[in-house]
Amino acid sequence: MKEAKDCQNIQEIRNAIDEIDYQLLSLFGKRNEYVREIVKFKSCKDEIVAKERQKEVIQNRKEWAIQFGLDPELFAEIYETLIYWNVQKEMEIHCSMKKSNVKP
Repeated sequence: MKEAKDCQNIQEIRNAIDEIDYQLLSLFGKRNEYVREIVKFKSCKDEIVAKERQKEVIQNRKEWAIQFGLDPELFAEIYETLIYWNVQKEMEIHCSMKKSNVKP
């Protein structure tokens, strides 16, 4: 993939953006695998919600966004949404494990 500054036309730019988006989604898929597995190590709702960890993650991602010249508030919102959905998925898995009598 060419550097953005080396692209000669709009289609090259769009193709590069599509490739990057594909890679991002692949990484989100990989991240989701870890989200599904972490439930094994959490024994209760408080450990799933983990408010302090959520705050830590949001703060770290804001700092990382700044390092990459990105809007930290935008990425705080993105990660808040991502964490919300991850917590919901973890709760669903946890409840399913409890019903199946599987220990986390």
